Amino acid sequence: MVVNTKQIKEKRFSKGVPDFASKKMYPLIEKAIDDWQIGITDKVDNKVFSFHSNQYNAIWGNYYRGSNNFTLSLWKHHYNFDHDAWIPQTQIPKLYKEHRIILKKGSVAIPILFANWKFTKEGQEILKNNKLKPTLSITVVKREYPKVWELVKNKIWFTEKWWNSFNVECFDNLLGTENEKLIKTPKNHESSEIVKSSDKLLKLDTENDEKFIDDITINMESKPNIKFGLHRVSSYSPLMDTIKIRPSNEMLNFSYFYETVVHELIHSTGHTNREDRHNKLNYTNHESRSTEELVAELGMFMSLDRVSDNDLDKKQIYNNVGNYLKSWLGHDNTKAKKIEKLMIASELSDYAERYIFDPK
Repeated sequence: MVVNTKQIKEKRFSKGVPDFASKKMYPLIEKAIDDWQIGITDKVDNKVFSFHSNQYNAIWGNYYRGSNNFTLSLWKHHYNFDHDAWIPQTQIPKLYKEHRIILKKGSVAIPILFANWKFTKEGQEILKNNKLKPTLSITVVKREYPKVWELVKNKIWFTEKWWNSFNVECFDNLLGTENEKLIKTPKNHESSEIVKSSDKLLKLDTENDEKFIDDITINMESKPNIKFGLHRVSSYSPLMDTIKIRPSNEMLNFSYFYETVVHELIHSTGHTNREDRHNKLNYTNHESRSTEELVAELGMFMSLDRVSDNDLDKKQIYNNVGNYLKSWLGHDNTKAKKIEKLMIASELSDYAERYIFDPK
């Protein structure tokens, strides 16, 4: 285990990353980081670098979040899939038996981590005694049956398991047929590429730094203090809940200013009054510190999809991201540890980025 993420968010990675997952994922991530490091934007479509995507489970109709969103986005763009929908391996036999939907030959299985809280046997008995199905999810009980929830909230246990998933384009007799109606799409879903349309992008004020920061933090429930000055290094202080940063006209260009501000804002989401990430990670531990730096950089990277390609030099930013990730991941000596740390960081950065820009 790289970092103790117990109860930080939905996944703990308590059993690490299995060999089958790391062997598949490491070459892909290594190539992606190398591509970011040299800012390859002239050889491939910019959408390859999109990680604020809407990947979802085609059977249940719910969005993936955290590390699974990050991982599936990587795979989607690596294989040039157009569709955001994925089918878990557990559903494949049923699809074939009932609808003759079958995997195409040569389809690649994508490893993801399924994590969930479930009721214990004692908790299930309490549900039955209250005339509820023992298989109800914790979310449903908590939301729709608050009185029963008070009785069972301490009767739960955590489970996580690695399994494979397949993009819907990997199946025969599904897309373009009557069977396509079986795909459950989240309500008001828009494809990853539509989300990047101009009317949904942030409008950056490049003339007024204070206005720019106010605009990008307009949805933050709790905001850190911002202190401008000729600081040698920009930083965030959890103790003072303050970001120290140079004004944009004291940086090489506005793109540097953007990535620095958002990187530090991601750090600030770990404050006690926000995500409380800083108290849950031990910062006297070097591995924890490197994980937090990955969280901040990936969170900033994910936010780029909210900004027009015309407003920032994204090639420059990709280059900086690649160098940054490579540097901090260089402290780990095995592929499994590198993957695990990146998965943990992407899990936390997804929530941090949404806390700032899209706190739904």
